[in-house]
Amino acid sequence: MGEAACDVLQAELALDLLDGKLATELPPHMRAFARAYATGSPPPSAPAILSQPQALQTARNACMHDLLVARGLALLRLAAPIAIEDDPFVRALRGGPPSWSGITALAAARDRAAQSRFGARAIPLLHRLHGVTQARGGAVEVETSMLPGWKARQHELDGAAIEELWRWLSGHFGVRGTVQVERSAAKSRTFVVVPGSAVIVVVPISIASPAARFAVLHELGHAVAAVALPDGIPRALDEGVAALVARLAESPSVLPAVWHCELAAAARVRRAAIAMLLAEIERGLPELPAVPPSASPPHALWDDPGAQGCYVEAEVIADRLQSQLAGDGRALPTLLAGELERIDRRAQL
Repeated sequence: MGEAACDVLQAELALDLLDGKLATELPPHMRAFARAYATGSPPPSAPAILSQPQALQTARNACMHDLLVARGLALLRLAAPIAIEDDPFVRALRGGPPSWSGITALAAARDRAAQSRFGARAIPLLHRLHGVTQARGGAVEVETSMLPGWKARQHELDGAAIEELWRWLSGHFGVRGTVQVERSAAKSRTFVVVPGSAVIVVVPISIASPAARFAVLHELGHAVAAVALPDGIPRALDEGVAALVARLAESPSVLPAVWHCELAAAARVRRAAIAMLLAEIERGLPELPAVPPSASPPHALWDDPGAQGCYVEAEVIADRLQSQLAGDGRALPTLLAGELERIDRRAQL
């Protein structure tokens, strides 16, 4: 995996220096990223420091010391995907039009980039770093048509309803943080500005359908995770918290009434089946299934490597958290700390 480890003091000093630079550079970057996403503008490049070999070496050195391994893994979760996607061959292939023949070449290029830098193939590496243990998808039947009524227009929700929901969620789960909501024509998405305290959530201009309400609730679940844990949260755990929060819509007696959805449980089953199908395809890349499920690969496989396994794992994590909470949401931060420790033990490279 690279050069011999430096001693713990050297590793900690280098990590402190890098973390200090990121603490200065990442918040304005994430604000600019959120603004660009909300307005449909090109996103800013990631902070240059994360693309430098020094960042990877600093993370690796930290992972060699028990006192620093959690911080080292948090840094690797940021830097490793950037290192893979910044590979010239990966970048060139990803910029082309999505196709099934193209995704085999793209997956192979990602594997070569990951092997040369980390000694592992791309998807297994990303899964390991981000907490995926249930990587297998499976032969599942997926209903391709939209769930009837899922996108049907119903009552419109305003900003006050979102503010009320965040107050309810933060009180229910015992977390504190500032959530800035931006209305946009783009799909809902969360941007963590300062882990543990500040989040921007982009939501649709119109929130009138079950699908739109689910998207807002899911993204506020990401906000719960962001303020409950430090930086470098594994994606499977992040998605697990979002899945847990989104499940609250399935019960009419939990959330403020406007967020309840009778279709939520059926929609969750359908989403899980799609994730399992795509996770199985992604796990097999660069080999393709005998019969691809669509004319071209979905965005989720082309631009977001490793995500499908995280979605599958997220439902496993949400099941576990839901059982352990047993209605006591304020225990969530403690449970998440335990989940993070478990993932970090498995993730050490």
